[in-house]
Parts: sequence; structure tokens; C-alpha cells
Amino acid sequence: MRFRVWRVLPLVALVATAGCFATRGDVRIVQSDIASLRAEILKNQLEQRDALTQTMRMLQVASDSLAKVSARTVGIQGDIRGEMRAIREQMLQVQTLLGQSQATIARLRAEIEARNTAPVTPPPAGPLPATAPATGGRNPVPAPVDSAVDRAPGPNQLFIDGRDQLTRGSFATARIYFQELVTNYPTSDYVPDARFWIAESFAKEKNLPAADAAYAAVVSAHPASAKAPTALYKRAQLVLQLGNTAQARQLLTQVVARYPRSVEAELAADQLKTLR
Repeated sequence: MRFRVWRVLPLVALVATAGCFATRGDVRIVQSDIASLRAEILKNQLEQRDALTQTMRMLQVASDSLAKVSARTVGIQGDIRGEMRAIREQMLQVQTLLGQSQATIARLRAEIEARNTAPVTPPPAGPLPATAPATGGRNPVPAPVDSAVDRAPGPNQLFIDGRDQLTRGSFATARIYFQELVTNYPTSDYVPDARFWIAESFAKEKNLPAADAAYAAVVSAHPASAKAPTALYKRAQLVLQLGNTAQARQLLTQVVARYPRSVEAELAADQLKTLR
């Protein structure tokens, strides 16, 4: 193309300086060269345009592939989070089943306790009491024997009765049994659980302020018990229902910090990521 440009320049100069001497053939040659030059320029422009279009398509394909990979990665992360959350919920269900097993064990202990503490009536000393004379051929009726005074129920029985009432939906009655257990047997191993179920009874009645205070009592009075992380986590959920997001965030942070190895700590950590 450069050769043709240099070829055209002398002819153009010749036409400019000696236009009167230029023939029609020379003009035709110049016009032909100019037309060829334009055609080559147009061809080059079309080739550059095609190359640019192809490059844009390749970039679009790469961008679409990257978007698909990113979407797939997000989907995989979401699936993993969902599976982890399902596992944690299953662990909470296992804990609930363990609580039911604990109630069964408590019932067995109560039965053993009742058998061991049942009063034994000693045989009467001296001669046997006289019986009333037979009347009308009937057998003589023995004299009545005074029965022993019934003893107060132990912590096992109170815990069982409270759980039974809770299962039946008699929340106020259940609280009476649990509170009696806490009051009469403050050193019993069932006290933390009794306090926890008192809080649960308030929660089932939708009495959120009372439930919040009862959950707080479990954590403050029994911070090392197995019910403490559950009570603290449930308290955070109640506070969140009451609309206090800032306090709920603080409680969830406490769950993670104070009970890092608990299931509730994992749930709290996940909730803190999405809580705004």
C-alpha cells in the first residue's frame, strides 16, 4: 500500500504542475489507484472491526464463564451452610432426646426412692389386740391400725411431676412443682433443669419478659450447667423477638465467648454473620 501511495504522489504532482499536459489515461490511472487505495483501507477497517468483534465475544464468553463459576461457588457455599445448620439442629434434637431420657431416669430414681423410703409398720408388741365378738356368724373384724404419715415427694418425683404437667400443657402447675424442687432441694442436681423448664413454661405461654428473666436466672445461678448455653441462646432469641437487636447481638456474642464448644455457640456464630 505504501508503494502505491508513492506511486500516486508523482502523478498527482504531475497533474498539479502540468495539468494541461495530463492525458485522460493518466487521470484514469490516478483514479484507479485512488479507488484501490480506498478499497484496501476499507478492507483493513473491516478486518479490524471483525477482530474487535471477535475479541469482544471472547471477553463476553469469559465473563459468562466466570459468572457461572462464581454462582456455582456461592451455591456450594450455601449448600454447605445449609447442611451444617441441619446437623446442628439435629444435635439440638439429640439434646432434647437426652433431656427426655433424663426424665425417664429421674422417674426410675423416684420409684427406687419411694420403695426405699416407704414406711414399714412394725408388728404390735405384746398380746394381739382383742377382736370384736362374732355377730350373726360373721368373721371378727380386726381393730384398725394407724397408717404412717405420707412423706413429702423428693426432688426426682417433683421433677417428673413438673415435666408431666408441662407435657400436658399445664404450665402454671408445672412451675409449682419445679419451684418447689428449687426451694426445698436447692442442692439437687435437678435444680438447673428445673429453672430452665420454668423459663420454658413462660416461653410457651408467650410471656416473653418473664421467660427472659427466668433464662437469665439459669445462666447467673448455674453458669457451668449443661442448660446454661441453651438458656443464654434462647434468651437471645427472645430479646430478638422483642425487637432489641443490639442486646440480642451482645447475648449471642456471650454464647460464643463463654461456651465456645457448645452447639449453641455454632448457631450463634452463624446468626451473628447475618444479624444487622
